Amino acid sequence: MMPFYEFEGKRPRLDLSCFIHPDAVLIGDVIIGKQCFIGAGAVLRGDYGSIIIGDGANVQENCMIHAQPGTAALVEGNVDIGHGCVIHGPCTIKKNVVIGMGTVICENCRVGTGSFIGAGSVLPAKAVIPDHKLAYGNPARVIKDTTDYQRNFIQAAIDIYKDLCVRYKDSFKPIEDPESLYENTGK
Repeated sequence: MMPFYEFEGKRPRLDLSCFIHPDAVLIGDVIIGKQCFIGAGAVLRGDYGSIIIGDGANVQENCMIHAQPGTAALVEGNVDIGHGCVIHGPCTIKKNVVIGMGTVICENCRVGTGSFIGAGSVLPAKAVIPDHKLAYGNPARVIKDTTDYQRNFIQAAIDIYKDLCVRYKDSFKPIEDPESLYENTGK
């Protein structure tokens, strides 16, 4: 089954260079930019509002992105969205950001350029994280400016997933004979 669904005449739009896992689901008004990686189990629901994923971003396994009616969840370029995040628009995540695993971003939030949101954080409605800040917790609070280590981590995460996008497009394929995977281990 294909992971793409039209809804009320709106269809996902994808750049040819992106990789969408067959177990991800894209519904309706979803735009995916260049060199994006969308992992297994990710759901991007553009039924009420729009979902926009900028160039070089990745949405890892089991993430959910949705938006309220007539609004958009905007993820700009080179954003790393860790496994299991929930993002609910309207919201804006600016460029060169890491959203740590399991983070929840509620409506009307803004995450500034170059920021790093720690794993498991919750950004309540209307939270604003300024540019180049480390924030984490429930509710998420700005802790300090991002360090060189965090800035390098952001760039490394983006580069890894851009490379993974290419590698998946080149070599990801279903195994047609799964019975060949079983071995007699002698136990």
